[in-house]
Amino acid sequence: MLNNLDHEVYDAHCHLSNESYNPTTNIVTAPAHSAVAATSSHDWSKLVIYRQINPKAKIGFGIHPWNIERDLPVDKLEAQLRAQIEQQQPDFIGETGLDMLKGNLNLQLEYLKIHLQIAQDFNLPIILHCVRAHNQLLELLGKFPKLRGMIHAYNANFETAKQYRRKNMQLGIGSIILTSNSQLTKSSAHLPLEQLLIESDAPYMPMTGKQTSNSTDCLTYALELAMLQQKNPSEVIARVNQNWLNLFS
Repeated sequence: MLNNLDHEVYDAHCHLSNESYNPTTNIVTAPAHSAVAATSSHDWSKLVIYRQINPKAKIGFGIHPWNIERDLPVDKLEAQLRAQIEQQQPDFIGETGLDMLKGNLNLQLEYLKIHLQIAQDFNLPIILHCVRAHNQLLELLGKFPKLRGMIHAYNANFETAKQYRRKNMQLGIGSIILTSNSQLTKSSAHLPLEQLLIESDAPYMPMTGKQTSNSTDCLTYALELAMLQQKNPSEVIARVNQNWLNLFS
């Protein structure tokens, strides 16, 4: 079935391969239409070069919640991020967010508030990491009514999805959809297609052990979503790709 569908599925969330990645010499397996998110401030300049090589790509500046304690101090973040946005014109803010399983949640909240305010001020979409902190994130998003963005690697129930939709948040569908007992899989049939995006999260959430191609993985997730929603795969791919364009354009 993969070979019979000649469709590029736009990747709503992936990363540079690793900290030593050199965008002028390393090959990225992402589709041409990819949203490539930073995980630290060290990624920002590399992403600018990557976008020059692949002008269809969208790039994001931010600091992942796992990295905040070894990156820019919180009192330096706002000025440096604002300056880099003005100079380099990224397409979105992220990756940033909250993770109850790793790190200092109070410190994560400080960093996240800065990212959210800057995203709203510059009218940029934001890509959010959220692990077991949906209530805290939803409460915080209520303070930024003009924001739009995506909850990356969504894995919560249908009611939470509805709350995110009211906050102008799309949902990133990735490898979790292949796990039969996940909350995402159980709720996928009911999620509105206009709220969904497909993501690989390469190289961190491979489909089977080791990631070989973002394009193949994204197509697999789109086909699984089509099956769960009992829709034509071409219809699903066209819709999620349009959602990508709507969010990042």
